[in-house]
Amino acid sequence: MEASDTLLSAAILRAFLKCPTKARFLALGKSPQETYFSDVEAGISSTYKSRAWRMLHDRGELVAPATFEQIADGDGSATRWFDCDTAVCDLALSQRGLAEPRAQKSASGGRVVPVLFSPWEKPVLSDSLLVSFGARSLSQATRTQVETGILVYGDNLRRKTIRISDHAAQLNRVFREIGSLLPGGRDPPLVLNAHCSVCDFWSKCRGVAIEQDDLSLLSGMTVKDRSRALAKGILTISQLSYGYRPRRRKRTKPDAERAARSNDAAHTRPPAKHDNKLKALAIKSGRIHVVGAPAIKLEGVPTFIDVEGMPDRDSYYLVGLRFEFVGGPAEHAFWADGPEDEQGMWEDCLRTLKSIGNAQLVHYGAYETRFLRTMKKRYSSEPDEAEFVDRLIGSSINLVACIYGSVYFPTYSNSLKEVARHLGYDWAWPHASGAASVLMRKTWELSAVSDVKPLLLAYNMDDCRAAAVVADALTRICAGGPSAPDSVNVGSLEVGFQRTFGKFDSALPEFSKINDAAYWDYQRSKVFVRTDKSVRRTVRKSERRRNISGVEKEITIDDTPANCPKCSSTKLWKYPPRRSNIVYDLKFSRKGVKRWAVKYRYGQYKCSECHAEMTFYKRELMYGPSLRAFLVYLLIELLLSNRKAAEHASLLFDLRLAKSAVGQIKSEMAEKYTPTYQHILKQIAGGNLIHADETKGVVLGGGHYVWVFANMTTVAYVYAESRESAILENLLDGFKGVLVSDFYAAYDSVPCPQQKCLIHLMRDINEDLNRNPFNEELKAIAGRFGALLREIVETVDRYGLKARHLGKHRRSAEGFIEHVAGMNCTTEVGLALKKRIGRNSDKLFTFLSYDGVPWNNNNAEHAVRAFTRLRNVINTSSPKGTRDYATLLSIQQTLRYRGHAFLEFMRSGEMKIPE
Repeated sequence: MEASDTLLSAAILRAFLKCPTKARFLALGKSPQETYFSDVEAGISSTYKSRAWRMLHDRGELVAPATFEQIADGDGSATRWFDCDTAVCDLALSQRGLAEPRAQKSASGGRVVPVLFSPWEKPVLSDSLLVSFGARSLSQATRTQVETGILVYGDNLRRKTIRISDHAAQLNRVFREIGSLLPGGRDPPLVLNAHCSVCDFWSKCRGVAIEQDDLSLLSGMTVKDRSRALAKGILTISQLSYGYRPRRRKRTKPDAERAARSNDAAHTRPPAKHDNKLKALAIKSGRIHVVGAPAIKLEGVPTFIDVEGMPDRDSYYLVGLRFEFVGGPAEHAFWADGPEDEQGMWEDCLRTLKSIGNAQLVHYGAYETRFLRTMKKRYSSEPDEAEFVDRLIGSSINLVACIYGSVYFPTYSNSLKEVARHLGYDWAWPHASGAASVLMRKTWELSAVSDVKPLLLAYNMDDCRAAAVVADALTRICAGGPSAPDSVNVGSLEVGFQRTFGKFDSALPEFSKINDAAYWDYQRSKVFVRTDKSVRRTVRKSERRRNISGVEKEITIDDTPANCPKCSSTKLWKYPPRRSNIVYDLKFSRKGVKRWAVKYRYGQYKCSECHAEMTFYKRELMYGPSLRAFLVYLLIELLLSNRKAAEHASLLFDLRLAKSAVGQIKSEMAEKYTPTYQHILKQIAGGNLIHADETKGVVLGGGHYVWVFANMTTVAYVYAESRESAILENLLDGFKGVLVSDFYAAYDSVPCPQQKCLIHLMRDINEDLNRNPFNEELKAIAGRFGALLREIVETVDRYGLKARHLGKHRRSAEGFIEHVAGMNCTTEVGLALKKRIGRNSDKLFTFLSYDGVPWNNNNAEHAVRAFTRLRNVINTSSPKGTRDYATLLSIQQTLRYRGHAFLEFMRSGEMKIPE
């Protein structure tokens, strides 16, 4: 790759932050057919910079612009600002880093500062990245490290200092992604986005997308939805349309109060979720598709309103009104030259609305209602005026709410521009869009170009007229009739691929009797019982078992259905006799625990029309929840094996309980409480302190581990196949608290403050001393370490783990680290201890700077002992079995840490552990 292929300009980076495809075009030197928006943005930037330099000089500030050629020169008499828009960076050099950095030249040194000028009032992330990019470019040019940059923004030239290090990692990620777009790279996937409306390459990209029938044309389709479709092999809108299946809508009772409201469609939530497949079908067929029966009620005088504003300063500058008046439509526009004229614009608009009489506002989108609420809050202090605005808001109609989920136009989006153009209306301004109007308003504010204001006034009124066209079309669609636009009621579409059910249509009466005699129950009870002795014995034995089964209670379920749930037929056959299901459970009382067996008798039915067989009683599990909770209590709390737990429960409560049944119950309970276990993990990862340790698991064959994570109130056990650090990266991703652990190197991979267990270190030093009693190097380190730790422990015993009291030991701790680092150790054991302390110097006394962080890992070791006691009972297990034990033991230990009973929690059925 040539050197020029790795050069990245600020223009390409700015484009990439908006659209990778645009960045690719600029990197390859491709030009759009017209440069309308590029010229507008360049004019805004140039005018703002010229104005900014004039204002800076008028204020007497000693700053001057600096180019690449001037960076190496100068006497430093004035701070020079390097324009980040002119920056160029070599990606290859950026990846290698700076070589031989010299003294820093930054804002603090008064030499050269990377500066970005932004005419907008609100800084965004891309501004900070561009400043960081300018700093990176300046660093490459001067072989220095630039630590800060400046963002100059807004009409008043406000300044924001950007710390380059805060955005270095993100800028590096952008560099890696953008490197493949430079010459010699590959084209990125074409994805249309919100920036397309103010991009000169819009027509080219849209043409390619339409030719490919690309899914990104559907603006209502999220990135996640597109990814799911692509995973299924759905690449085009046409393919997506074939996936639509009309579904029967739920029947809902009419709400009298809601029906009484004059504008039901505008005030209620969308009737259905937006269906991208139905949207694709509408586009493919070129017809409007209507779901349900949308309604739009226009009362009073329909007044179409459209508002234009500047989002970066939360202000409004133009309001357009259009309504029917005597002799034809009346159109009014209210303009504000600046934020100081906003109140006058609002008062003029409000005066006109009052003069209409019974005005009912009709708008496209929620922007107008937000405008009304904002104006009321800012300027309508009189009660009568505020009440009038509330009435306008309450009776207003949002056409988007009427369309969403109900009316699917054959357009790629529900934007006013696309829908109105489909209905035959077009704008005089060919580049009309909300984002483009913001650019034109900024152009007018900076340069007062004479033809911009009439352009915006005409655009605003075109929006009002377009909203009237859409409202008229919706009214005709809802009313139906020959004058309605070509539309399809989705309810009339044929539902394909649906399985049909029906009764056996016998041509002869004999066939019907033969069909009835072919059922399995009939043959077994009427035929095989007479011919097969084993079947006869089985049937008699089962009948005898049903008769002699000892139960405490019998319940007959009255579940006779009114009709068939599949075909709605009321002719149902009932199978005699009733079926039964016995549930064995325990009943707890103040006097003790007893067995509680309940037999449920229920019926089975068959539809005479569609022959569908049905049972409306949901068959209960053989063992009830209290018995299941008791068995888990025996396994986890009392540490009994599966066999012992089965014997214990069977003997106490006269149950036929097999060892395998206990194992199955344990597995099912672990699965049930998996959400509780996941919540425990989230609580630990989201806390301020974690104690971590690991121990061997109990999987047959060995080599498996259980990791323990705990804090003062929560414990989690996590099964893993190895001691690799990957599990720490997954579970503790985003953890910003303090991690307390032993000296196992895997914990160092967690990017957070860490505290090593000083008890571990003390015991290791003590062991080394016992083995080497005459090693003076060990004695020196051990003596100094013991004295320091004794003083710290005395402070902890007196004041607790409070940083304000422990902070007085920081100087002594630093002195101990420096002393050990400066020792000249010659013995092997002394040198190993010196290296160990030096390697963990920043992790030995972290607790001195934090409240509530202990200096030992006893909390995790206590949790480990709980698992080792259980491990001795488990003996051997499978990976799944170990995971089940880890889930249940995590809940049991967390409850114990919080002072709650494990058995009571399991019996309660609660899924959330109390605090």
